[in-house]
Amino acid sequence: MTTSPQYGPVELISPHLDESAVVRGGAQDAPIVLLMHGLGSDERDLASLVPFLPPVFEYVSVRGIFRYVQGFAWFAMPPERALPVDADAAAAAVEAWIAAQDRPVVGAIGFSQGGLLALQLLRRDADRLDFVVNLSGWPSPGTLPGDATLAERRPPVLWGHGGADPLYDEEAESQVREFLTAHTALEEERRPHLAHAVDEIELRAVASFLRRRAEEIVDD
Repeated sequence: MTTSPQYGPVELISPHLDESAVVRGGAQDAPIVLLMHGLGSDERDLASLVPFLPPVFEYVSVRGIFRYVQGFAWFAMPPERALPVDADAAAAAVEAWIAAQDRPVVGAIGFSQGGLLALQLLRRDADRLDFVVNLSGWPSPGTLPGDATLAERRPPVLWGHGGADPLYDEEAESQVREFLTAHTALEEERRPHLAHAVDEIELRAVASFLRRRAEEIVDD
Protein backbone atom coordinates (compact mmCIF):
# COMPACT_ATOMS: atom_id res chain seq x y z
CA MET A 1 0.00 0.00 0.00
CA THR A 2 1.28 3.47 -0.90
CA THR A 3 0.19 6.60 0.94
CA SER A 4 -0.17 10.06 -0.57
CA PRO A 5 -0.38 12.35 2.50
CA GLN A 6 -2.68 14.88 0.84
CA TYR A 7 -4.97 12.32 -0.76
CA GLY A 8 -4.82 9.09 1.28
CA PRO A 9 -3.63 5.55 0.56
CA VAL A 10 -3.87 3.62 -2.66
CA GLU A 11 -3.59 -0.17 -2.78
CA LEU A 12 -2.45 -2.13 -5.82
CA ILE A 13 -5.17 -4.56 -6.92
CA SER A 14 -3.37 -6.20 -9.83
CA PRO A 15 -0.60 -5.36 -12.32
CA HIS A 16 -3.14 -6.05 -15.08
CA LEU A 17 -6.36 -4.38 -16.16
CA ASP A 18 -9.51 -6.08 -14.94
CA GLU A 19 -11.31 -7.44 -18.00
CA SER A 20 -14.51 -7.81 -15.96
CA ALA A 21 -14.48 -4.05 -15.36
CA VAL A 22 -14.48 -2.93 -19.01
CA VAL A 23 -17.35 -0.88 -20.43
CA ARG A 24 -17.68 -0.75 -24.21
CA GLY A 25 -19.70 1.57 -26.41
CA GLY A 26 -19.71 3.27 -29.79
CA ALA A 27 -19.15 1.45 -33.07
CA GLN A 28 -18.51 -2.28 -32.94
CA ASP A 29 -15.50 -3.64 -34.85
CA ALA A 30 -14.08 -0.12 -35.21
CA PRO A 31 -10.66 1.10 -34.07
CA ILE A 32 -10.55 1.45 -30.29
CA VAL A 33 -10.26 4.61 -28.21
CA LEU A 34 -9.46 4.02 -24.54
CA LEU A 35 -11.22 5.96 -21.79
CA MET A 36 -9.36 6.38 -18.47
CA HIS A 37 -10.98 7.89 -15.39
CA GLY A 38 -9.61 10.16 -12.68
CA LEU A 39 -8.70 9.64 -9.03
CA GLY A 40 -11.40 7.90 -6.97
CA SER A 41 -13.67 7.13 -9.90
CA ASP A 42 -14.19 4.01 -12.00
CA GLU A 43 -14.81 2.76 -15.53
CA ARG A 44 -18.43 3.96 -15.53
CA ASP A 45 -17.44 7.62 -15.26
CA LEU A 46 -16.08 8.38 -18.73
CA ALA A 47 -18.31 5.69 -20.23
CA SER A 48 -21.16 8.11 -19.51
CA LEU A 49 -19.69 10.46 -22.14
CA VAL A 50 -19.89 7.93 -24.97
CA PRO A 51 -23.44 8.85 -26.09
CA PHE A 52 -22.14 12.36 -26.78
CA LEU A 53 -19.14 11.20 -28.84
CA PRO A 54 -19.24 10.43 -32.57
CA PRO A 55 -19.85 6.71 -33.25
CA VAL A 56 -16.74 6.42 -35.41
CA PHE A 57 -14.71 4.45 -32.85
CA GLU A 58 -15.35 1.79 -30.26
CA TYR A 59 -14.88 3.46 -26.88
CA VAL A 60 -13.52 1.17 -24.18
CA SER A 61 -13.53 2.47 -20.61
CA VAL A 62 -11.15 0.71 -18.22
CA ARG A 63 -10.58 0.68 -14.44
CA GLY A 64 -7.47 1.85 -12.57
CA ILE A 65 -5.20 -0.81 -11.10
CA PHE A 66 -5.14 0.72 -7.60
CA ARG A 67 -7.97 0.87 -5.08
CA TYR A 68 -8.62 4.34 -3.65
CA VAL A 69 -11.32 4.95 -1.02
CA GLN A 70 -14.59 3.83 -2.67
CA GLY A 71 -13.14 4.00 -6.17
CA PHE A 72 -9.93 3.44 -8.07
CA ALA A 73 -6.75 5.20 -9.14
CA TRP A 74 -3.94 4.82 -11.64
CA PHE A 75 -1.15 5.83 -9.26
CA ALA A 76 -0.49 7.41 -5.87
CA MET A 77 -0.76 11.19 -5.85
CA PRO A 78 2.24 12.95 -4.30
CA PRO A 79 1.59 15.69 -1.71
CA GLU A 80 2.72 18.27 -4.27
CA ARG A 81 1.93 17.81 -7.94
CA ALA A 82 5.42 18.96 -8.94
CA LEU A 83 6.98 15.87 -7.33
CA PRO A 84 7.68 12.81 -9.51
CA VAL A 85 4.67 10.66 -10.32
CA ASP A 86 5.16 6.90 -10.69
CA ALA A 87 2.72 6.03 -13.46
CA ASP A 88 4.85 3.28 -14.98
CA ALA A 89 2.91 0.39 -13.41
CA ALA A 90 -0.36 1.69 -14.82
CA ALA A 91 1.22 2.45 -18.19
CA ALA A 92 2.62 -1.08 -18.39
CA ALA A 93 -0.79 -2.55 -17.54
CA VAL A 94 -2.49 -0.51 -20.26
CA GLU A 95 0.25 -1.32 -22.80
CA ALA A 96 -0.19 -5.05 -22.14
CA TRP A 97 -3.95 -4.68 -22.63
CA ILE A 98 -3.43 -2.80 -25.90
CA ALA A 99 -1.06 -5.48 -27.18
CA ALA A 100 -3.68 -8.18 -26.54
CA GLN A 101 -6.42 -6.55 -28.65
CA ASP A 102 -7.42 -7.87 -32.07
CA ARG A 103 -7.98 -4.36 -33.41
CA PRO A 104 -5.84 -1.23 -33.30
CA VAL A 105 -6.09 1.04 -30.27
CA VAL A 106 -5.69 4.41 -31.97
CA GLY A 107 -6.31 6.90 -29.18
CA ALA A 108 -6.94 7.56 -25.52
CA ILE A 109 -9.16 9.99 -23.62
CA GLY A 110 -8.19 10.56 -20.01
CA PHE A 111 -9.53 12.77 -17.24
CA SER A 112 -7.13 14.10 -14.56
CA GLN A 113 -5.00 11.07 -13.59
CA GLY A 114 -6.26 9.37 -16.74
CA GLY A 115 -5.08 12.36 -18.77
CA LEU A 116 -1.59 12.04 -17.32
CA LEU A 117 -1.62 8.33 -18.10
CA ALA A 118 -2.73 8.92 -21.70
CA LEU A 119 0.20 11.30 -22.17
CA GLN A 120 2.50 8.81 -20.43
CA LEU A 121 1.63 6.18 -23.04
CA LEU A 122 2.76 8.55 -25.79
CA ARG A 123 5.90 9.54 -23.90
CA ARG A 124 6.92 5.89 -23.44
CA ASP A 125 6.28 5.11 -27.12
CA ALA A 126 5.35 7.91 -29.50
CA ASP A 127 4.02 5.40 -32.03
CA ARG A 128 1.68 3.65 -29.62
CA LEU A 129 -1.31 5.96 -30.21
CA ASP A 130 -2.40 8.23 -33.03
CA PHE A 131 -3.88 10.86 -30.71
CA VAL A 132 -4.75 11.72 -27.12
CA VAL A 133 -7.44 13.79 -25.40
CA ASN A 134 -6.15 15.11 -22.07
CA LEU A 135 -9.00 16.46 -19.93
CA SER A 136 -7.84 18.36 -16.84
CA GLY A 137 -4.64 16.33 -16.76
CA TRP A 138 -0.95 17.17 -16.98
CA PRO A 139 2.28 15.49 -18.08
CA SER A 140 4.26 13.76 -15.33
CA PRO A 141 7.20 15.92 -14.21
CA GLY A 142 10.68 15.31 -15.55
CA THR A 143 11.95 13.93 -18.82
CA LEU A 144 11.18 10.50 -20.23
CA PRO A 145 13.36 8.68 -22.77
CA GLY A 146 10.64 8.90 -25.41
CA ASP A 147 10.12 12.66 -25.17
CA ALA A 148 12.56 13.49 -27.96
CA THR A 149 10.85 11.09 -30.36
CA LEU A 150 7.47 12.45 -29.32
CA ALA A 151 8.62 15.99 -30.17
CA GLU A 152 9.62 14.78 -33.63
CA ARG A 153 6.37 12.92 -34.30
CA ARG A 154 4.05 15.54 -32.71
CA PRO A 155 0.77 13.59 -32.67
CA PRO A 156 -2.50 15.50 -32.23
CA VAL A 157 -3.41 16.19 -28.61
CA LEU A 158 -6.52 18.00 -27.39
CA TRP A 159 -6.09 19.57 -23.97
CA GLY A 160 -9.37 20.56 -22.35
CA HIS A 161 -9.33 22.26 -18.96
CA GLY A 162 -10.93 24.89 -16.80
CA GLY A 163 -9.54 28.28 -15.85
CA ALA A 164 -10.96 27.82 -12.33
CA ASP A 165 -9.48 24.33 -11.85
CA PRO A 166 -7.84 24.25 -8.37
CA LEU A 167 -5.19 21.85 -9.70
CA TYR A 168 -3.91 24.50 -12.10
CA ASP A 169 -2.42 27.77 -10.98
CA GLU A 170 -1.09 30.16 -13.62
CA GLU A 171 2.41 28.69 -13.48
CA ALA A 172 1.22 25.09 -13.73
CA GLU A 173 -1.06 25.91 -16.64
CA SER A 174 1.83 27.56 -18.47
CA GLN A 175 4.07 24.55 -17.85
CA VAL A 176 1.51 22.12 -19.27
CA ARG A 177 0.96 24.34 -22.30
CA GLU A 178 4.71 24.68 -22.87
CA PHE A 179 5.28 20.92 -22.73
CA LEU A 180 2.37 20.05 -25.01
CA THR A 181 3.27 22.77 -27.51
CA ALA A 182 6.85 21.48 -27.71
CA HIS A 183 5.96 17.80 -28.02
CA THR A 184 2.57 17.55 -29.74
CA ALA A 185 0.26 19.16 -32.29
CA LEU A 186 -1.69 20.85 -29.53
CA GLU A 187 -5.30 21.95 -29.64
CA GLU A 188 -6.45 23.66 -26.46
CA GLU A 189 -9.99 24.18 -25.17
CA ARG A 190 -9.81 26.39 -22.09
CA ARG A 191 -13.06 27.12 -20.27
CA PRO A 192 -12.39 30.23 -18.12
CA HIS A 193 -14.96 29.56 -15.38
CA LEU A 194 -14.82 25.75 -15.32
CA ALA A 195 -13.34 23.93 -12.31
CA HIS A 196 -12.01 20.33 -12.34
CA ALA A 197 -14.71 19.00 -14.63
CA VAL A 198 -15.90 18.69 -18.22
CA ASP A 199 -18.64 20.90 -19.62
CA GLU A 200 -20.82 20.76 -22.73
CA ILE A 201 -18.63 23.09 -24.81
CA GLU A 202 -15.52 21.10 -23.96
CA LEU A 203 -17.36 17.90 -24.88
CA ARG A 204 -18.30 19.36 -28.27
CA ALA A 205 -14.62 20.15 -28.84
CA VAL A 206 -13.76 16.54 -28.03
CA ALA A 207 -16.38 15.26 -30.49
CA SER A 208 -15.05 17.52 -33.25
CA PHE A 209 -11.48 16.45 -32.54
CA LEU A 210 -12.46 12.76 -32.75
CA ARG A 211 -14.32 13.20 -36.04
CA ARG A 212 -11.25 14.81 -37.59
CA ARG A 213 -9.00 12.05 -36.28
CA ALA A 214 -11.32 9.42 -37.76
CA GLU A 215 -11.15 11.13 -41.16
CA GLU A 216 -7.34 11.10 -41.04
CA ILE A 217 -7.25 7.42 -40.13
CA VAL A 218 -9.57 6.54 -43.03
CA ASP A 219 -7.45 8.61 -45.43
CA ASP A 220 -4.34 6.75 -44.31
